Amino acid sequence: MKLSIIIINYNTYEMTCDCLRDIYKNTWNFDFEVILVDNASVERDPEDFRMAFPLIKLIKSVENSGFARGNNLGIAVSKGEYLLILNSDTLNLDQGINTCVRYMDLHKQEADLAGVGCKILSLDGSRQNSAWDYRIGLKATLLNNAIISFVASKVGYGKYRQEEYVASMHEKEHAVQAMLGAFMVVRRAVVEKVKPFDPDFFMYGEETEWCYRINDKGYRLMYTPDASITHIGGGTSSSLIKNEQTDRQFYLSIMLLVFKQSGYFGLVIFNILFIMNYITNTLQMPFRSAKIREGHKNMLKGTFYSLRHQRTMLKYFKPAFASSKFPFKLSIVEELA
Repeated sequence: MKLSIIIINYNTYEMTCDCLRDIYKNTWNFDFEVILVDNASVERDPEDFRMAFPLIKLIKSVENSGFARGNNLGIAVSKGEYLLILNSDTLNLDQGINTCVRYMDLHKQEADLAGVGCKILSLDGSRQNSAWDYRIGLKATLLNNAIISFVASKVGYGKYRQEEYVASMHEKEHAVQAMLGAFMVVRRAVVEKVKPFDPDFFMYGEETEWCYRINDKGYRLMYTPDASITHIGGGTSSSLIKNEQTDRQFYLSIMLLVFKQSGYFGLVIFNILFIMNYITNTLQMPFRSAKIREGHKNMLKGTFYSLRHQRTMLKYFKPAFASSKFPFKLSIVEELA
């Protein structure tokens, strides 16, 4: 088996069917399987998928286990040489899948090549940021400070925050630190060595942590602009948890990622940096554009929420530089709601 395509569904029946139809209308010259993990949907009977698409391998989870755990269920039963982690809100997949599989085959002798991603477009054809050659964490939090970010840009640091640089990097093939989890082709042999997604992440941050772990084990993740897919965006996440909770979940996941990377010490530094950034940036806001002010407001709201609930996070997770072991069933946000 060449490729295992793993898709998570949670109350997005029509959208997922559109994605499946897009997959099965293509005639690739390699064998593939589609593994659909239903995260305890209540919208439709999951068996409706099997009726409409008898070739799929359907896994019915007993609970909404989130993105990481859901994908891990699919990975556990997959047979392909390559795994495609694919969002259910994706379309126009023919070229992207074919090109990325061919890319992996052409570089098969490069044992350190873990996976590849491609250009991801919105429905209107605009580009979505889908590959990053830097890491988020304490350094990125430091650069959230308006003054530090300004000084860093003048001496050549912080370029990844400049739109011109980001756009240029999406137009050339290069090694990346992280890719968007909506579309990732990864070599099975590498996944078996680095382990699958960290189950402690309910949603957001899980593909980032996975990519960092893959890189830290000495493997490369590549981005190619030679192919593209369409990602509607928001369809999967808005169904996983309530819309008003997505921002909270995002910032809790960022804090968890910092905690995973740096333990208690990193969390203390994160708090100090946030307070410093809050004071500095708030003083700067009257002189910034309306768009920047709105982004600053949302960032403050989400980060304040995550800071308030650090104690809850620490109750669930042990400080570690790799995955912790606690098997929680719900996202932290769902418990706190």
